[in-house]
Amino acid sequence: MYLANLYAARFRNIAETNLSLKNGINLLYGANGAGKTAVLEAIFMLGRGRSFRSSQNSQLIQNGHSDLVVRGEVKGESTSHVLARQKGLSGLNQARIDGENASRQSRYAEILPLQALLPGISDLVLDGPGIRREFMDWGLFHVEQQYLPAAKRFRRALSQRSAWLKEHSDQPFQTDPWVQTLAAAGAEMAQGRKSFVGQLNERLGATLEALGVEFKCQLAYTGEDFTEGETKALNVLEKSFDRDRRFGATQNGPHRSDMAILVDGVPARTVVSRGQAKLIASALVLTYAGVLTAKTDKQPILLLDDLGAELDSFHRERFFHQLDTMDCQVIATTTEEPRDLVGSSVFDTVQVFHVEQGTIFQK
Repeated sequence: MYLANLYAARFRNIAETNLSLKNGINLLYGANGAGKTAVLEAIFMLGRGRSFRSSQNSQLIQNGHSDLVVRGEVKGESTSHVLARQKGLSGLNQARIDGENASRQSRYAEILPLQALLPGISDLVLDGPGIRREFMDWGLFHVEQQYLPAAKRFRRALSQRSAWLKEHSDQPFQTDPWVQTLAAAGAEMAQGRKSFVGQLNERLGATLEALGVEFKCQLAYTGEDFTEGETKALNVLEKSFDRDRRFGATQNGPHRSDMAILVDGVPARTVVSRGQAKLIASALVLTYAGVLTAKTDKQPILLLDDLGAELDSFHRERFFHQLDTMDCQVIATTTEEPRDLVGSSVFDTVQVFHVEQGTIFQK
């Protein structure tokens, strides 16, 4: 699948644009504030229903207007879909697929599988576990069809159980109405995550080597108790029940697990620089793309914002060379001269756009 066309109107400083994109590397370059990131933001909104920079429609809609529109045609080998979204200052939030109202966000994500490498992508390595849990969940959504229903059941039960614990703090474990669902769905989530992390770990070393990274990096899933199945998960929840009642919240489960990223056996965040962290995170996204293709024959669409930051010319050229061999669509932004960013060996295959004050020109 790839995004063949993007139409955006009244989106930030973009009055109107209609881009034809290739199934390969598409590079938008221009000065800071020109509107490059707004293009990625519009694509992200098309697929995910939200911006990666703001939750307020008023910040996304161009000054002087009351709404924005984003529309895109997604093509596959034998399929084609038109996705569209319209958002307004009055609360308007319209979503359509092939001209029909679409209520399921998961359907958008199925048609337009996105992975974003934003300037803060190094946080995947350096930040807390929440960002890594989100990375695992989005990856599993595309790789394993049964994961999303299990995750929904778990989160619903987790929320309901928190309310029950606060209202029934004097009740025994045996009366807990949500613990069975929590254990069953939690075990299914944890097993899926552990398998996914294992698949990433098998491929990560080769990806890092292709990027010219000399140090070794390993992945491990933390949350082993729930990976052993529903019975073990129930035992864990029973042992922690008194503590759960005191806090009014469940203390153990996939919502507390992590994808540990290790360099020489210690947490990467304690020993790597921000540039090295960006290389590891970039390698993780490329590795995920390989896992997705191997499992489903789908290729994710990669959104890369200001990729040149924090990477030297050697690693940037190796990164783009790796992208060029992966047969997936890339839409990237840069303030640098495109040939200097991607290297001469890749440049001839790249489609370049120049962005200036919200106007986009194909070179």
